[in-house]
Amino acid sequence: MYAARETIESIVIAFVLAFLFRTFEAEAFVIPTGSMSPSLQGQHKDVCCSECGYRFRTTASSEGEDRQRLIAQRRSQQDIRSVDVVAGQCPMCRQTMVMRPDLPSGAPSYINTKDIAQQTSYPGDRILVNKYAYNHRDPDRWDVVVFKFPGNGEMNYIKRLVGLPNETLRIYQGDIFIRGDEPGSRFQIERKPAEKVHAMLQAVHDTDYDPSTLYDAGWPLRWEPTSPLGWHLDVKAGKPSVKQQFQIESNENEESQVSWLRYRNYVPQQGDWLVARNFKETGEFTGISKEQWQREAKPELIRDYNPYNAMRLRGQVLRGDWALPDDRYHLNWVGDLAVECHVQVEQAEGELLLDLVEAGQHFTCRIDLHTGQAKIDVEGFEAYTAEAKTTVNSAGSYRLLFANVDDQLLLWVNGDLVSLSSANPALQYDTEEIFGDRKNAIPTTSEADLGDLAPAGIGASGTTLTVNRLRVLRDIYYIATNSVSQLSDYPDFKLPTTQLGDNKRIPGLQSLRQLFTEPAAWPRFARRKHVDFDINESQLFVMGDNSPASQDCRLWAAPNRDGSKPGGSYLDRRLLIGKAVCVFWPHSWGGIPGASKLPGFPNFGDMRLVR
Repeated sequence: MYAARETIESIVIAFVLAFLFRTFEAEAFVIPTGSMSPSLQGQHKDVCCSECGYRFRTTASSEGEDRQRLIAQRRSQQDIRSVDVVAGQCPMCRQTMVMRPDLPSGAPSYINTKDIAQQTSYPGDRILVNKYAYNHRDPDRWDVVVFKFPGNGEMNYIKRLVGLPNETLRIYQGDIFIRGDEPGSRFQIERKPAEKVHAMLQAVHDTDYDPSTLYDAGWPLRWEPTSPLGWHLDVKAGKPSVKQQFQIESNENEESQVSWLRYRNYVPQQGDWLVARNFKETGEFTGISKEQWQREAKPELIRDYNPYNAMRLRGQVLRGDWALPDDRYHLNWVGDLAVECHVQVEQAEGELLLDLVEAGQHFTCRIDLHTGQAKIDVEGFEAYTAEAKTTVNSAGSYRLLFANVDDQLLLWVNGDLVSLSSANPALQYDTEEIFGDRKNAIPTTSEADLGDLAPAGIGASGTTLTVNRLRVLRDIYYIATNSVSQLSDYPDFKLPTTQLGDNKRIPGLQSLRQLFTEPAAWPRFARRKHVDFDINESQLFVMGDNSPASQDCRLWAAPNRDGSKPGGSYLDRRLLIGKAVCVFWPHSWGGIPGASKLPGFPNFGDMRLVR
C-alpha cells in the first residue's frame, strides 16, 4: 500500500515539476560529487548486492572528471583505466562486490569473482533549483542550497545550510550546536525538524537483507530474543536472503512481563566471508572450527558508515591495495539511532514497546494496543515523559518508527508523525542533566545490560502479534574537523596507550575494530574533540551530509587540493543561487518484459523532494 502511494506521488510530482520547469523560476542542476550522499548522489554505480539483494550506491566520480582530466592530458590508456571503480561494499552484508568483469589478477580469496557483471556508471542526480527562493526571505537552517563556490565562481556546489549569520557554530559528537551573539549565551544543540530527521536517516540493518550464505554457515542473525520464552523466530534461508518473522502469543508470556527482541550489530569481516563461501562450496570449515568462528563474531558499536565511500580503483588494486578504506572512513561511533518495525497485531490488547539505547541510557516508547495511547520516556527521569494518542488501537498492520536524534524523541505511525504536544511533536531532553556532562555520554555495556552493544529493542507483553520486518537506522554524523586529513573526532585512537589523568591509562589498540568492540577502549570517546566557527554578518555555514567526503565550510580556511582559495570558513550570502527542490529525472532502473532497462526512461520511484 505504501509503495503504491509513493509511486503515485512520484508520478504526480514529475508532471507538476515538468510544468514548473517550463513556466516557473527553476533551473536544472546535476550533482557533481557525493558530498551530499545518501541524500543526493554524485556520479555513482547503482547496484543490487549479489549476496543479500540490497540496493546501494558507491561513488564513481573518478570515472567522470578524473577520467576527462587524464584524457585531456593525453595520458596513457593504463593511466586512464586506473580510475575505474572495480569494487564496492554492500552496507547490509559488507561483502566486497566486484563492479567490472575485467578485474586485475591477484584478487583476495574473500572476493567472489564468479558471475561478475559490468556495473554502469551513472551521472549524478538531476535536481531542480528554485533560483528565486531567497530573493525575498532568508534561507532556513537545514535547507539544501546551491551556490557559487567561493574559490571558483564557475563552479556550482550543493550543501546543507547549518549555520546562520551572527552565530558561533560548534560541531561536537556528530551534532550541531549554536551560540548566539547575545552576552552570556551558551551553546545549545540544534534539533532538526521531524521531516528533516526522517529524510536524513540512513539504514544500518534491515532484516529483509540478511544473506543466506552467512546464515547457512552459522553466522548469527542480528535480532535475537533475550530469553527462551516469549518470542518465536521463523527463519527460512532463501535466495539470496533469509526470510525472518518474529511471533509472540499472549498465552505464552505473562501479561506483566515484557519479552524482548534486541539488536546486536554483528558486522561480518572479509575473513568471515571467506569462511562462509568455503562452507557453501565444500560443506566444511577450513582453518577454523565452526565453534571458534562463531565465538569470534562480536557485536560492535554502530559507526558512521556510508557505502558511497567504500570503493576501490583499478590503480589501487594494481598496486596490491585491495583493502577497503576502513582506516580513513567510518571511524566515529553514532549514538543517534532509530528503529522501525512492520508489525501485524492480532489482538488489540497488551503492550508493544520500542527501545533505543545511547551511552547506556534507555529511551522507550510504550504503546497500549487497546487504547492506542503511547507513552515515551527517558528511563530514570520522570521529568522527561510524554503521552499521545495513536491509531494503533485495533488488530491490523502498522509501520512504526521511533527515533532518538538530536536529544529528542520522535514517533511515526504508518508514515505520519505523532504529535507529543501542541507546541512540539518531539520529547526533548537535556543530555547534560542525564549524564552530568555531555562528554560523559560514551558507550556503556555490562553483564546485566548490554547497553550500546544492543542499542535497539522490540518488546511485547500480553498480546499476540507478528513482526515481519525490522530496520535500524542512524542519523547524519558531522565530523568535528578543520583538516581534510582528520576524519575522526578522537585523533589519538591509534596511539598505543592514552593517558587520561589521575594515573589512568587506556589500553592500546591492536586494530581499529577493537575501538568498536572492546569496552576497555571506550573511554577514548570521552576525548572526542569539538571545533568552533564564527559566522559574521551576511555569512552562512554549509556542510555536506557525507561528512567524511565533503569539501565544505569546515575546510575552506586553507587552500583546497586544486589550489583554489575559498577565503575562510564561511559562505558569503551573495553567492547563493537557490534552494534545491527535487530530484526530477532519475536514471532508469528495472524495466518491462523484454527490456531490462529503458534508456532515458526515469525511475519514478526515485523521484523525490529534497529534504
